[in-house]
Amino acid sequence: MVMGHEDYMKYLRHRAPNHPSCKVQSRTYKNAKGVDEIIFLPAGHWWYVDWLETHDEIDFAEWVVHCDLNPFEDWCLSHLLHYWLWYDECERFRKGLPTPNPYPPMGYEGWADEYHGKAG
Repeated sequence: MVMGHEDYMKYLRHRAPNHPSCKVQSRTYKNAKGVDEIIFLPAGHWWYVDWLETHDEIDFAEWVVHCDLNPFEDWCLSHLLHYWLWYDECERFRKGLPTPNPYPPMGYEGWADEYHGKAG
């Protein structure tokens, strides 16, 4: 799905606006050019970022720069980071690695069935 910043923001606002994990939040990080860039993600994704950084799994600031240097189609930087965080949590859950939750991320089961032939 090709999604620029405006479409991505509309998508975020309409996913499940009444659930706390879906509330849109922003944080500022330096992009590949060293310029402040506002990253918009659902609260649940920020919770995952915080969990990963607390457990020394990633340096999210490095992810921001990496994704900025490696764009995908017309995806805005926030959308690309949103996708990679979701994918990372799905992969961790699939491999039995620690995750912040004892249940898979939303959308995992269809993804696991389609790409890995199993959901658990």
